[in-house]
Amino acid sequence: MFCGKLSAISYQLSAISYQLSAISYQLSAISYQLSAISYQLSAISYQLSAISYQLSVISYQLSAISYQLSAISYQLSVLTSPLTSFQFLVSSF
Repeated sequence: MFCGKLSAISYQLSAISYQLSAISYQLSAISYQLSAISYQLSAISYQLSAISYQLSVISYQLSAISYQLSAISYQLSVLTSPLTSFQFLVSSF
């Protein structure tokens, strides 16, 4: 009788141990998947940082071009201003 109870308890403990092993395996698999996701997110973050840097460079270049165009526009207005005044004087006579 006593041996039968010990055998039943031993069987239950073995079943619990098996279930815990299965849970441990599943947790390991989840941990691996989370690590893979974390790696992918890190790669995406790196790519987004690179894109952000490139956009900053493009923005700087566009600002420089805009500044140059403004300077050219100003120079053209200075050059054409006397010509416009002269044409106005000629048309007045």
